[in-house]
Amino acid sequence: SSGGIRALWDCRPLGRREARAAMAAGSPDEGPYKLRFLELSDFAKGYSRLLAQLTEVGDLTEERFAEIFQLRERGPYKTIVIEHLPSQQLVASGTLLVEAKFIHAGANVGHVEDIVCDAAHRGQGLAKRLMAALGDEAQKAGCYKVILDCNEGNVPFYEKCGYEKRELQMRRNIPPGPKDPAAGAA
Repeated sequence: SSGGIRALWDCRPLGRREARAAMAAGSPDEGPYKLRFLELSDFAKGYSRLLAQLTEVGDLTEERFAEIFQLRERGPYKTIVIEHLPSQQLVASGTLLVEAKFIHAGANVGHVEDIVCDAAHRGQGLAKRLMAALGDEAQKAGCYKVILDCNEGNVPFYEKCGYEKRELQMRRNIPPGPKDPAAGAA
C-alpha cells in the first residue's frame, strides 16, 4: 500500500500488514529504491563497500560473507537493506538483533546495529525508512524496547525516529587471539 511506504519515510510504527505491503516490490512510492531483507546475492551488489562507509570491513571475501549470511539466517538477525534499482547497488543497511531475556517474563529486546546510508544517497529519507522497518520487525518479534549505540553527532537523527538518550554505554575491546575451532564461525 502506498500509505505503508509513506509511513516508513515518516518513521512511525506500522502494523504488520502495512509493513509487509511497504516492503513488497513494485510499490509506486518507492521510486528508484527497494526496501527488502538482505539476500545471499547482495555481496555482488556492493554490501561490503556500503559497510565500509560505516567502519572497517577488513578482508570480507564472498565466501566469508556467505558463511556469515547462512549463520545469521538461523539466528535472531534481521538485516534490511535498500537497493538503488537503476544501479542495482545497496545504498542503505541496518540490522535488528533480537535478544531473548530472562527478565521481564522472558520478553525480547531489540538491538539495532550497523545503520549506514551511502553518502551519495543521503538526505532522501532512506535511513528513516530503514529505521521504521527495523522498528516494525522489533514489534513483530515482541520486543518491549529497542536500543542502539551511536556517535553523539547522530543523536538528533535517532531522536527524530523516536529514540531517546538513556543510560550510558560501556565498552571493552578484546584483543585478537587464537580462534577456538569449537566456537564455530561467529
